[in-house]
Amino acid sequence: MLEDYFGLIEAGFVFALAVGFYIWQRLDLRRYEQQDREKKKKTREEPNAHQ
Repeated sequence: MLEDYFGLIEAGFVFALAVGFYIWQRLDLRRYEQQDREKKKKTREEPNAHQ
């Protein structure tokens, strides 16, 4: 009986893996964007820090 639904089960796992990977990448991208915004804000507050 289980072998009759093997394709559906496998497709479900692949879909879940794709969704998990998408969420993981989206969270990483947001974290790096936040770090970039903080870095830009810090450099604007301290304009003479580079000289």
